[in-house]
Amino acid sequence: MHSMILACAVCFGQSDSPLAQGTNMAIFFMLGVTAVMLAAFASFFIYLIRRKRLFADDVDSVPAHERTV
Repeated sequence: MHSMILACAVCFGQSDSPLAQGTNMAIFFMLGVTAVMLAAFASFFIYLIRRKRLFADDVDSVPAHERTV
């Protein structure tokens, strides 16, 4: 019973145990996934801004009497 109430290796302070190393790797993995998703989200909006500017430049280069919109 006494061994069942002890904290796990991570909480107990044994930082060189495989459980603590696995926990650290899981944290780094989740941080990496978050960073990749934020970068993808930001790059999508940058893509949309660039495309809008390109489209606006194309519309401005067409004479007014030739526009169909």
